[in-house]
Amino acid sequence: MKTKILLLTALFLVICGINLPAKSVILNFVTDMFDQISIKPQEPGSMQSFPIGSVSIEGKMVDNPADRFANQVAEITPETATKNPVPQSVTSLENGKYIFDTYCIVCHSDSRETNEEGFATTEINKLGMIAPALISISHQFNDGYIHKKIKFGGAVMPPLGYATTEQERWDVVNYIRKLETQP
Repeated sequence: MKTKILLLTALFLVICGINLPAKSVILNFVTDMFDQISIKPQEPGSMQSFPIGSVSIEGKMVDNPADRFANQVAEITPETATKNPVPQSVTSLENGKYIFDTYCIVCHSDSRETNEEGFATTEINKLGMIAPALISISHQFNDGYIHKKIKFGGAVMPPLGYATTEQERWDVVNYIRKLETQP
């Protein structure tokens, strides 16, 4: 008897499942995740602009999809840039050095030396990477910009927000500022 019920249930699910849209008709009592405002990669053009009302991973609501880089511009402008909330302490600098040596030094090095193309003299850049000698250009950027660059990455730089905490990223910023003072 159990076998017959299982076979009939499986047959029913197969018949009902043919030509159904992505949203389940059978289990439609929970639709919040499907119907919420979000980027839906399966829809044409959805990856080019963020829907109004969607929320970024930083918790900021998108008001204007055409202005998706406003947050980065705000970090470049000194008046609106995020200030570093972590003071330069021995602990912060040690932790920043540890994180920098783990993730950053491989591509950016901890010196101002550059190769003939103007990039950091690291083994990875010899293989064709295009990472700048960070200490030679970091003084041009605000603390908030560097913090966001570590978190979200760049054109070639991978995002490290998944691998580092907020505190660790500020510690790296403090360590970079310390490196800038060295000859």
